[in-house]
Amino acid sequence: MKKKIFIGCLIALVIALVAIGIFIWNLFNTFEEGVNQSFEDTERDRSELREQDINPEMDSFTVLILGVDENETRTEGGSMQTSDFRTDTMILATFDQNQDEVKLTSIPRDTLTYFPENNYFDKITHAHRENGPEGSMSAVESLTNVPVDYYARVNMQAVVDVVDALGGVDFEVPFDMEESTSTDKGTITLEEGEQTLNGEEALAVVRNRSVDSDLGRGQRQLEMVEAILSKAKSTGALTNLDDLIEVVADNTSHNMESETIRSLAAYYAFNDIGFNATQIRGDDYWHQPNGAYFYWANEEHLYTISRTLREVLDLPEPEPYDLINIRLSDYMVPYQYVSDYYLNEFVPQQPPYFMAEGYEPQFGNGFDIPDDNPEESVEGEGGGQNQENTAEEPPQENSTEELPQQNTTEQPPQESTEEYYPPEENTEEYNGGGTGNQNPGGNMNDGTGQNSDQNTQNQTESSYNAY
Repeated sequence: MKKKIFIGCLIALVIALVAIGIFIWNLFNTFEEGVNQSFEDTERDRSELREQDINPEMDSFTVLILGVDENETRTEGGSMQTSDFRTDTMILATFDQNQDEVKLTSIPRDTLTYFPENNYFDKITHAHRENGPEGSMSAVESLTNVPVDYYARVNMQAVVDVVDALGGVDFEVPFDMEESTSTDKGTITLEEGEQTLNGEEALAVVRNRSVDSDLGRGQRQLEMVEAILSKAKSTGALTNLDDLIEVVADNTSHNMESETIRSLAAYYAFNDIGFNATQIRGDDYWHQPNGAYFYWANEEHLYTISRTLREVLDLPEPEPYDLINIRLSDYMVPYQYVSDYYLNEFVPQQPPYFMAEGYEPQFGNGFDIPDDNPEESVEGEGGGQNQENTAEEPPQENSTEELPQQNTTEQPPQESTEEYYPPEENTEEYNGGGTGNQNPGGNMNDGTGQNSDQNTQNQTESSYNAY
């Protein structure tokens, strides 16, 4: 009798192991299929800021998270592709293998940034529309002087599907809000307070900026990323793994091999990973010739973030002028070609204020910022959805008088001024430019170019910002 019981138990165990093996094999195949379906490589082998290839299982690395607010309505029935859209969300995730920490750097969408492929400065949100994910990667590298090793482009519908697959996420909604649904048909209404959000509600939280600003929305996006990752790590989420894989296949693209993603998943699942988040500080900036709105990144905070992240990545400490936004801070003119002289040779005579002897740093390591740090102005404060199209002058309280003044008298060499002209291939959209553009830090951007009619340019900018 005991022998029969033993044999019966053994048979049951074998059947269970076979069933588990089949499940794991099917899950592995599903995973491989999902990852391969969403894989979209770039033309570069590695970042130019890397001297050698990295091993993500051993080395610290970065992933640029790109959120594209795309749905069937906005693609006009499929006539527009994902690459036609700007990025509403841009977060540089730096995985610190030594400290078991992920540093999340949120980059405001209107940040004035140099585009290497186009050789002019523009809003960083346009980099994806101009040059795809690789364009966004190079723009972020240009802004931060930090290598971008991988990217993950996420359709905002993925937020809905992931949160629903996880059974919802707990989140503290900061204020009452009303936002369009993922299909732009109907609205989602939420009340202030901590609650469990479904997918549509979570998407409404990360899209809304009717009350605060892009910086406020960016902070909510950082918090939502942490909430989703924390929920995904919970034991209950493992039962929905096949659903999550399907979401990845349907709503994301990336340039990570399946082995890399598997090692990341294993590392995240079996280690206690912490998160440390920041947003790039800065100020509102209106380009006077055409009234276009930009976000002017604070140079000291940019440099501090660059230094911290490069240390995590085991790269040499940067010089301030390694960052083009610092080196050309007096001469950044939107939509104007940058001459070879400014791009490769020009060095300001006066060093940045934050490198002066005896200066007390404001931003700590860029992430753990001291509580007594002076308040920065908020991007698009009081502007809502159409803030970036306004031609109004910035409010007086955003004049940043508390920031140290940099060199305002240095002028560009005469022989280089003729090369500051609107890009020929973009003259219909980018006729902005001109001379004497005052930046938020008190520096003069001196460039020359043809100024278009004010009304025509404003209409063009509004059309360009349609999606």
